[in-house]
Amino acid sequence: MGSFLLILLGFALLIVVHELGHFIAAKWAGVRADGFAIGMGPPLISYRKGIGWCFGSADARATERLGKRPIECSDAELAEAGFGETEYSLRALPLGGYVRMLGQEDGQPVEASGNPRSFAGCPIPKRIVIILAGIAANLVLAIVLFLGAFMHGVNFEAPIIGAIDPEGAGSKAGLRAGDRVLRNGDERIDTFNDLVIAAAMSRPGEPFLLTVERSTSAANETITLSMEPTVDATIGLRSIGIAPTSSATLTAMKESIELVNFALASADLPPTIVPGSRLESLNGASVANYADAQRITLGNKGETLASVWTLPDGARVESPLLPRAMFSRFQGTQADGTLRIDEGLAGLAPLSSVEAIDPSSLNIDSLRPGDVFLSVGDLAGPKAGDLIAYVRAHARQEIPVRVLRRTNGQTEELALTLKTDGDGRVGVYLRAAWDLPYLARSILNSTTDGEETPTPAAALAIVPEGKLVALNGVPIANFYALRSALRAIALPQEGETARAQLTIQDPRKGAPPAVVELPLSSEELVAIQSLAWRFPIDANYFDPEYVTLSAGGDPLRAVVMGFERTYAVGRSVFATIDRVARGTVSATQLQGPVGILHVGTRVADEGLPYLVFFLALLSVNLAVVNALPIPIADGGLLLFALYEWVRGKPPSVRFQSMAVLGGILFVAALFLFTFANDMRRLLGL
Repeated sequence: MGSFLLILLGFALLIVVHELGHFIAAKWAGVRADGFAIGMGPPLISYRKGIGWCFGSADARATERLGKRPIECSDAELAEAGFGETEYSLRALPLGGYVRMLGQEDGQPVEASGNPRSFAGCPIPKRIVIILAGIAANLVLAIVLFLGAFMHGVNFEAPIIGAIDPEGAGSKAGLRAGDRVLRNGDERIDTFNDLVIAAAMSRPGEPFLLTVERSTSAANETITLSMEPTVDATIGLRSIGIAPTSSATLTAMKESIELVNFALASADLPPTIVPGSRLESLNGASVANYADAQRITLGNKGETLASVWTLPDGARVESPLLPRAMFSRFQGTQADGTLRIDEGLAGLAPLSSVEAIDPSSLNIDSLRPGDVFLSVGDLAGPKAGDLIAYVRAHARQEIPVRVLRRTNGQTEELALTLKTDGDGRVGVYLRAAWDLPYLARSILNSTTDGEETPTPAAALAIVPEGKLVALNGVPIANFYALRSALRAIALPQEGETARAQLTIQDPRKGAPPAVVELPLSSEELVAIQSLAWRFPIDANYFDPEYVTLSAGGDPLRAVVMGFERTYAVGRSVFATIDRVARGTVSATQLQGPVGILHVGTRVADEGLPYLVFFLALLSVNLAVVNALPIPIADGGLLLFALYEWVRGKPPSVRFQSMAVLGGILFVAALFLFTFANDMRRLLGL
């Protein structure tokens, strides 16, 4: 709640500063400002010269004495009554503020236009200054906020490549895990988010050039790679298919400690290695981040690694580590249009098991770590993706499941209780049961470069929950053994398929084992034989790898960084609008007030520097949005003023009134659209 109030007040501050810019400029230009308010709604406290401070509205008391509203009085009438021209008020709702100028009352764009002290009666150059002053105030505030953030220093995810989608543009262009991105064209890349935005804002058909620094066994080298970002269907943005790397320090976040301990135990590491420990080296090679650990593991060809860790208390521990086998990835599209990525071998997939249970899960008393899902609802043998999709499709129901208990080898029937927050989360972390011989539903196809290809398993009628027994007569105890057996098969002649007789125990009672021919082409076998090994602890169990944006205590440098970031953000906002109009960025990515507040509360939880930086971003966004040529925004008023300057007369009252109405309807429609986007994200719809 405290974070919500902080971000709400911060957002209100941005609007107040914007209106204060208009107010100061109006005073300078001689335009009569009848009111300046902080907040909206009924006034709590107000002040007007001649009335003084009072609870409620000073205007109401002035109206009683004058017989009419102060804004309807002339300067002489106000002076004769001893009243000042401006009411200053603090209002009930902390939702921004406003300045009320003569001739600028809502719905009356040319009200009091004959009065030389009205907005419409002000000389056009001064009117333009008043219009632009709000935008300028937000830009100046952004620079000041960025200055404050950079004087302290703010951590961001470093622009170092971690996981790479093998079918993504980055992988095809030659990007590798561990590459540090320095520039996009001539633009400096400071954070991973800069890289994501650069890819999202790229234009189709234009070169997307990344300059990266790559560590090799000899030295660091700088190379430039060219690629073509493609639209990621899951996020609606152009992407090059990359994720940031993690650091080499195991996370010690309270909500993750149980998961980290489980991962450490699964990797057979000694109990002395705990959350907060840092991986220093593998096989004698120093490790700077998770990408280094993965690179060293890949080059080790599955052999045991010698790892050295520094514990939180400074002690050093050595321990052997066995790499974890990698399996084939099959990409496709689910029924709801979202991306589907499955892992397996030749289309054969394992069941899913419970890796750990979230302490807030409603199923903490029924499920246990290690439980294997045999069925969910009427769906037998679900893969991880099947399980997640089924739960989402039945988000507000109680779902029956059958699980295999690793603790006793027994099958039990349970009922999953789902959270009612949209996606119906079960509250567990899943992992593939590679260490068991049980088969899930087969992976039927895979999409590469837009072309769908059936998997070898698609030709087989494999019964879900079937048990692997043997391959070509060699006993198979689990998927790791299946992987080794498949890798040992000799490549067939061109145009032929390899001999791969798979023996599977049918799960139906009394059914004998079935022997099926798995049709493996030389291409499929080469792909399986090229499968590598990965570091045995997942990247998400390590802290992010951060880079600190800081001026190092130099205020002049902080000012320069503030100007640079303000310019970059402003340009990015304009680019976003352009890309939405062109269709290369989905309009569903736009966020409204609800989404901004939601993100802001999460940012505020990270600490004051992050909150200050976030408010600076919002201040630039507010400036840019107000610069748009929408009639009720500053950009629209600027167009009216420029039109009047060129033509010598303002647009007709009818045109201005219709334009203002159109602007209100447009903003209302945009608000409803972004509100729907925000709620869809929050509810997982």
